[in-house]
Amino acid sequence: MGLQSLTKNLGSVNIQHAALIGVNQVVAVLTDGVLLYSELHKELQSLWTKDSVEKVPLRGRLQWVWKESTFITLLNRLQSFKSSMTLVLMILQSDSDQIAKEHQEQLSNNVQALLDNNTALSRRLMNLEDALDSQTIISRRMSIISLSASPSRNASQQLTAESPATSIATENSLAISKFDFEEDLESSRVYRRAVRETMDYSFRSSIAGSHSWSVFSGLSLGDISIMPVIALPVYQDDITNAEHYDFGEEPAPNTETHGTVTDNPLLIECLELKLKLLTIPGMSRYFDEIPHPADDFSHLRSVLEQATPLAILAQALDPTENLSVRLPEDLNYDVKKELVLWFAQFCHDKLDIKTSNLITVQDLMGGSAYSIFKVISLISNITKNLVIRGPPMNHLSSVKAQVDAQPSELRKLLTEHRQFVRDLDELLELKDQLEMLSGHIFQGSRDLAATYVTFGIITERNLLLPSTQQIWAPAFDFILTSMRYEASHYVYYGSHRARIQLWLKKGRFKDRDKIRESLARCLYLLPIRAKRISMLFEFSEYLKGQPMATEEQKKDRSRSQSSIAKIVSQLQDKGMSSGTLTAVQELQQRIEDWKGIHPGDLGEMILCKSLYVKKSSKTHLYHGYLFQKMLLLCKETRGQGSGESSFYRSKSLSEQKQTKFILKGRFHLRHILSVTPISKQATHVCEVEWGAENSDKSAFSLVFPVESEMRTWTSKIDEYRMMAILMTRPNLDTEEIDPPIMGNTDESVPEDFTERREPWKRYGVIK
Repeated sequence: MGLQSLTKNLGSVNIQHAALIGVNQVVAVLTDGVLLYSELHKELQSLWTKDSVEKVPLRGRLQWVWKESTFITLLNRLQSFKSSMTLVLMILQSDSDQIAKEHQEQLSNNVQALLDNNTALSRRLMNLEDALDSQTIISRRMSIISLSASPSRNASQQLTAESPATSIATENSLAISKFDFEEDLESSRVYRRAVRETMDYSFRSSIAGSHSWSVFSGLSLGDISIMPVIALPVYQDDITNAEHYDFGEEPAPNTETHGTVTDNPLLIECLELKLKLLTIPGMSRYFDEIPHPADDFSHLRSVLEQATPLAILAQALDPTENLSVRLPEDLNYDVKKELVLWFAQFCHDKLDIKTSNLITVQDLMGGSAYSIFKVISLISNITKNLVIRGPPMNHLSSVKAQVDAQPSELRKLLTEHRQFVRDLDELLELKDQLEMLSGHIFQGSRDLAATYVTFGIITERNLLLPSTQQIWAPAFDFILTSMRYEASHYVYYGSHRARIQLWLKKGRFKDRDKIRESLARCLYLLPIRAKRISMLFEFSEYLKGQPMATEEQKKDRSRSQSSIAKIVSQLQDKGMSSGTLTAVQELQQRIEDWKGIHPGDLGEMILCKSLYVKKSSKTHLYHGYLFQKMLLLCKETRGQGSGESSFYRSKSLSEQKQTKFILKGRFHLRHILSVTPISKQATHVCEVEWGAENSDKSAFSLVFPVESEMRTWTSKIDEYRMMAILMTRPNLDTEEIDPPIMGNTDESVPEDFTERREPWKRYGVIK
């Protein structure tokens, strides 16, 4: 109640303290809170309650036990939500500037952790920008939850989300005169895109690192007078307790309502669909004819490919349909084809299924895992009202509880993988909708989706097994068989990305706003190599941390890590470009002492730039070179010459040729432990921690004047360090790791300091 009274009238709080709280931080915390209470409501609704004699049946008590891990997770999230909201209240009510700042740091850390650990929330907040950016009128925002407890608000209190620079007008604020064209300019998509040109939207770092993901970037609670005008990126269909919130009249944007999205594993969805179909009279015989299926996905596939069950399903959904269904053995390919076409027409005419979502003969009988995935998605949608009762429901609950009992890290990994498949699915739908995306663009995406549907099924089988029986190598072996083709896809996607960006820049198409929004969505959905590397790295880290009780498990982990290393090898840059060869030749001329490094072993050059490097309390200007395998930091030096400072005079061509480099820092990327982007006001820092395992760690910072440059360096160092680690991980038992240099590197060190060290101790020095 205290927080609600304050947020209804922010003009009553200390403006300096309110300015410490970002609107985007509040949106992130409250969005998580709304979704959290929805999940809690859903779980409670599924549990048995006390009967007429105030007792919980045995089946109900078992359900409570099965759901224990789920409720522990929800309770932890609830505690985090409470902590963040308490910090907001304490900042607003604090009498001390110092204490308020301390609470603000805690709040920032909480939000950072929230976004790091909740990929779904991060994506939702990322999509908020695109969902609102395509509109220039305030009514569109009313499709999102308002923080207001009442739907009636003065129009002057509406927050114009499309223009962060626009003042927030309230009854108590002074009217500021502006030309009409200014508001149109600031709210236009072109202006908005130009303003955020310096922002990087990488999968790993853009959201959690800078919190610059939304239309509220740069706004604090000190910039507005009331909280109820702020809306959250949550829609009625997203939550189970929508009656407690105020929504507008318009539907959610397409970017948020794509398909039927759940966080359940695909095999759980298949089991649920299978149990629903088994409630239909005459359906069980088709399932019984398939002995010992590998999993429920395969079971459904074998049943649905017979085509006859589609007709039985149609008659169950609409008893008025009178179709004579012949026995499976009487159905040849042509008859099955006609039956599939009839079923598609039935779904379109009787169930109002959009043409783009209908299944085809190729989908059902084409043999692709992705095609069957589409079929299952459609049938799951049209059978959502079928109810499972009795023992089958208990079996489904038991399997779900078994999945919930798996480690949260594993469930998170598989959730991210399913999102990757859904992104590919949406990308293919956009390709079908846009004429300009016809032809060879996105070619191969369907095969890529099929590969990863199969990979997901193989990995999800482990969710139904105890940890001692889980086998992972077959999944990565399967990916390895098609990795060469996937690697080529990323090259093509790079050219596709450039082509779409050119189309967006020219903007020469009809229905401009709608197509522009779809093209921007394509850019977001396009697979990138860095995302795949990140997911492989997280999988490898998970496997590395799991106990290995048996010799069979040890062999499986070793084989899995070996396959992951081979996958990464296929994804790596092949050969050295002419630009890299030129850069290496120049460095060979400038660097006299390579400290035991062979220039030919550096790999492809990724980035180079003059930048400031901070270690402890000292900051120096270096030339930074990021190669495929190493990060080099070089200090510029000159031979004998004038004592006049080079700061006050330009260098001649001869002086430039005489400029030499001293190698001050050299870091194998496999020894970099973490890369953290930090943006505070005008300072943009990439903090690098490095060191060998089981030894002391050290850190330094790369300082950039522009956030986009810092984001680029952070993401590239992170991508290539993960690749380097994964490439060496199968051989860690035999590899000699370069330990970090001991001692205080800020002290004055003789130039030949590293020469007196053994070669394996030379890496990592910054002087």
